Amino acid sequence: MKRGWPILLLCLGVTVSAQSRFRPAQYAGGPLPVVPVRAVGGGEVMLELAVSKDGSVTAVKPLRSTPPFTETFTAAAKTWRFRPAQLLGEAADKSRPPAWESVDATVLVAGIVRAPTLNSPTLGEPSRDVGAAADTTPFPLRIIAPSFPPLARDDGVVLVEVMVDAGGKVGEAKALTSSPGFEQLALNTARTWSFRPARAKGEAVAAYAYLVFAFRQPVTGSGR
Repeated sequence: MKRGWPILLLCLGVTVSAQSRFRPAQYAGGPLPVVPVRAVGGGEVMLELAVSKDGSVTAVKPLRSTPPFTETFTAAAKTWRFRPAQLLGEAADKSRPPAWESVDATVLVAGIVRAPTLNSPTLGEPSRDVGAAADTTPFPLRIIAPSFPPLARDDGVVLVEVMVDAGGKVGEAKALTSSPGFEQLALNTARTWSFRPARAKGEAVAAYAYLVFAFRQPVTGSGR
C-alpha cells in the first residue's frame, strides 16, 4: 500500500496542474439598464467593472460610450452582485491540497442598443472609445449587432452571459433575463462575437462577459 503513494501523489499533481487555476467572477444578480424612451438613436456601450473579493462592484470604467446610454448602463452595473473570482493558491503545508482564494477581478459589460429604425439613419451621438480595457478583461474584437425580430411588436432587453474561452471564442451563451421574441436572436448574435481573451497571472484564461442587447421598436411611419 505504501509503495502506491508516490504514484498516487504524482497522479494528483498532474491532475491539479492540468486544471485551470482561475475561476472567473460570475453575475449573481442586479437590474437591467433602463433604455431612455426618448433617445432618437442607438449605439454601443462597453464597461469594465471592478469586482471585489466579496463580489460587489467597486468601480465602473467606461471603455466605449454613447450618450445617453452610458449613464443608464453605468447606474445599473454599479448595483450588480457577483460570485467573486478565485485563484488556486499554493498550500503552505505541502501535505495538504491547495485552496481556492477569492480575489479582485474585472468583468466586461457590453451593451448594444438598436436604433428605432430599420434602414434609415437616425439622430443621436456616435459611439466613441474613451478607455482601454485591462488585460484581465475580455474585450470584443468582432461585434455583430442583432436585427429586429420581424414578428416582435414591442421593445425588449436581453442580458446574455457568455463564457469567453482562452482562445477568445464564445464557448457558451445563456440568457439570464429576457423579453418575449428577442431571446433566441440575442443568443445567436452573441455566439458570433469574438474577443481578446482575459489574462490571469500572465496566461490567457476563460472568463465571463455580459452582453446587453436592447431592441427598440422601429418607427416606420411619419409621425415621429
